[in-house]
Amino acid sequence: MTGETGLRRMEAVCGDAVHVQERFLTELLQRNSETEYGRKWGFSNLHTVEDYQRQVPLSRYDDYESLIERQIDGEKGLLTADEPVFYCISAGSTSRPKYVPITGRDVAIHRIYQLDVVQDVIRRELAGVPDEKLFGKVFETGEFFRTAMPDGTMNGVRSGVLMRWLESGDELDFSAYTSPREVMFPEKMENMSYIKLRFALACRDVTAIHGVFVHGMVQIFRYLLEHWDAFVKDVGSGEISGCFAVSASWKSYIKERLAPDPVRAEELRAAAGSGAAGLVRRIWPELRYIRMAGGSIFQGYMDELRLFIGDLPIHFYAFASSESTLGAVYTLREDDARYVLIPESCFFEFLPEGETGERTLTFREVEIGKSYELVVTTLSGLYRYVMGDIVEVTGFYGQAPIIRMSRRKSQVLNVADEKMDMRQLEKAMQRFERLSGCSLEGYCVDTDLRGSTQFYSVYLETKTGELPADADKLLDDCLRNSCFSYRGAREMGQIGDLRALPLKKGAFAAYRDFLAGQGYRMEQNKPIHILQTEEQKDFFNGEVAR
Repeated sequence: MTGETGLRRMEAVCGDAVHVQERFLTELLQRNSETEYGRKWGFSNLHTVEDYQRQVPLSRYDDYESLIERQIDGEKGLLTADEPVFYCISAGSTSRPKYVPITGRDVAIHRIYQLDVVQDVIRRELAGVPDEKLFGKVFETGEFFRTAMPDGTMNGVRSGVLMRWLESGDELDFSAYTSPREVMFPEKMENMSYIKLRFALACRDVTAIHGVFVHGMVQIFRYLLEHWDAFVKDVGSGEISGCFAVSASWKSYIKERLAPDPVRAEELRAAAGSGAAGLVRRIWPELRYIRMAGGSIFQGYMDELRLFIGDLPIHFYAFASSESTLGAVYTLREDDARYVLIPESCFFEFLPEGETGERTLTFREVEIGKSYELVVTTLSGLYRYVMGDIVEVTGFYGQAPIIRMSRRKSQVLNVADEKMDMRQLEKAMQRFERLSGCSLEGYCVDTDLRGSTQFYSVYLETKTGELPADADKLLDDCLRNSCFSYRGAREMGQIGDLRALPLKKGAFAAYRDFLAGQGYRMEQNKPIHILQTEEQKDFFNGEVAR
């Protein structure tokens, strides 16, 4: 692609976003009117936004689960006239995963905003830099495993949809990436960090680093720094140091493709400098930008990323979920992640935060500075679907709202995009009580982000003041059973071993007394389950039964 065709399209649809949204909805209803869902809610008789909002109720995944299961079993015409080409796997409220269908029409639109628009924004913001210096050699840190449904339809996480789609159609130029095809798209789910880093370190002229979320990119850089000497040694010798857990097949693969390079090893040794500060730019001096999802909602990780990359420009990629790609980035120069909602991606509605009931607003009605819960109607068969994402409107791009992600309404734990909510956590604790024989007086969770792999510390107060010897493993198993995405992150090595820590008897009562002593009103005080402040963390760490 040459020129700014992606940006021109974005500017055109956003400039007329209100009418684009109305047209999007009416055409979608007409196209899907003969589906089972369309017949149930009378799509053929709905001609306006008001008709749609009046006739079709707000929905959640449970409203689609049986239809999606039938669709997976081979039935057609249930949610969309188009057949799905991908199933996004997302965490449900039980141990069973959610499977969110994605149609080809959906992927085609998102290709424009996740690829064409991204490249156009980078070209515009880094004007005068030729394409080969922007996209010529990319270190892709994202994971794109070749997994599929029983019938062969591709599946995986949302971040892999576009890349898997492009790869399946032979549309990726692998000479533009540091990793070979087999490394970027492995057949088996396993931690590929070492292998990807070895290929990236072998390349002197990396122009960009792409990833999914900032925490994943920071993990990669931490891992590299913590094993720096071993990586440098391996680059020079062509071997794999014993400190790295690499399978025999991947060891052979690396040795066949990466010859010993003592000259590059010396360059890396010289780049070590003063540790983390500026390390990434010293390793790859041709870097022009970083592309990944981040922003102030991940502030701790953003601060650490900046330590590694200095003032390198960041493109905040896209605002996406399992259900759809929702927002696009319009600049490379923002200090926070702000996204333009894409008028031709979904039909958007907004539930005003703090209000009760089901009154929704549209693009015409939202206001700058106010927060809303997103409701979307997608190209892939979700209708008036309540997302659980709370966003703040910060401006408009033409007529399309610019938003900043505030929080997940139900999300409580999310160090590796596992999005474990309170229901999942509570279910795991109930299972732990049942299997361990312990009766819990209270529990709370802290996240340890200091190493290359984050992990959870779970503080537990039991009636006896004791925990079984295998409490760590048992509680980890309960969390895996309760939250599918936690299980996946553990299996991938993205979340480390859990620590179950016994609290002194009376610890939670002492905490309530502590709050009361600080002047907090206790009438509506809720049990604490997630430690967020340093004050909370210090208190419970001090209550551990040593």
